[in-house]
Amino acid sequence: MTRPNTSETPEGAAGSAAGPGDAHGVSDRGTYLFSMPWDLGSIGGVSQVVRALMEEVQRSGELRATLLVDSWDDAAPRAVTEDGLRRVFLRVRAPLEKGRPGWLAALRYALRLPGHVAQLRRFARAERVEVVNAHFPTPALFSWFAARALGGPRYRIVMSLHGLEVRSTFGTRGLERRLWNWMLRRADHVVACSDGLRDEVTEEYGLPPGRVTTIHNGIDAGRIEAVRGEAPEAPAAPRPYLCNVGTFEPKKAHDVLLRAFAQVAARRDDLDLVMIGREGETSDATRALVAELGLEDRVRMIENLPHASTLAAMEGAELFVLASRVESFAIVLLEAGALSKAVVATDICGVDELMEDGRTGRLVPSEDPDALAAAVLELGEDPARRAALGDALRAHVDEHFSWPRAARAYLDLARPPR
Repeated sequence: MTRPNTSETPEGAAGSAAGPGDAHGVSDRGTYLFSMPWDLGSIGGVSQVVRALMEEVQRSGELRATLLVDSWDDAAPRAVTEDGLRRVFLRVRAPLEKGRPGWLAALRYALRLPGHVAQLRRFARAERVEVVNAHFPTPALFSWFAARALGGPRYRIVMSLHGLEVRSTFGTRGLERRLWNWMLRRADHVVACSDGLRDEVTEEYGLPPGRVTTIHNGIDAGRIEAVRGEAPEAPAAPRPYLCNVGTFEPKKAHDVLLRAFAQVAARRDDLDLVMIGREGETSDATRALVAELGLEDRVRMIENLPHASTLAAMEGAELFVLASRVESFAIVLLEAGALSKAVVATDICGVDELMEDGRTGRLVPSEDPDALAAAVLELGEDPARRAALGDALRAHVDEHFSWPRAARAYLDLARPPR
């Protein structure tokens, strides 16, 4: 693993000693500040989205892209550059704390707020921040509102919603719910990754029409090719296989997938299932169900596989199958499309905007293992049909889902209204 280039920076003057355009310091351009609760190395779709957008913003030359990672261990800004992308690690305080009553956390936050706001103001000025774009936003974003309101630079605040972070507040009450409602109404822009998520958030919070904008995620076919080159061989599979990719969590419906595959396995003794995903709360239950269904010799679970190897496994599959109950925007389907793989997926939010049943793939109802199995068996018997659907999905993805298009939409939001 390559050791990152690192530059330590004093509080309030992150990188200020570097010259214009220096990857480690502040350039003569303004900064488009992405923020996220974790670093880019974390497995998951949100990390891929932020990395790709940072690269495109950097490539545009209009603003400098920097990622602010909310890091409790860093009381002062700590800058790191790796793979040409600059991160700054900094603790950003929130009015809520896990394990503390809401009123007590809010009181502690209020006592620390003047000093914290002053730190964020200094940081924003030193970095020449023009946009704060929070991906997977948390209540800590409130501190950026406070810093701007209390004399900070007039940066624009963009909330980018990916699903889980905002859906977890649906139907709740209390301080966190009120805080989310306040931020959604006062951000300069709120962005959802799909029309379905946009409509859910608008209805749940009673937002005015047009308050939430959709910017679909994208894919970079060239990057897919480059990443694939890092892992020329897929994980070994002795027979043809179906491939599924998704964190082992309830919304990915691995239980439905396994019950569907049990039907497929009874009809095709030459076909296996490879399930790839980040270790999660249903990992043990999924393994138990594999054993219960007697599929130990036909199903392979691979956890925490690097992205390059995951793509190699997808490319080697006969079909890509997604059985999810809930999605916001299934970026893995764009990856399958970039690999020209035929797809069988559930007809849910985040999927129905990417695929059309019978034209770019097969869509089946969620929670229906019989329908899922039938579609897999149908395409399994028709290689020409699989190839045609894979080619159609590739053309559709190439035409409609690119990172330059997505980044251009974000940069347009960064411009103040005339």
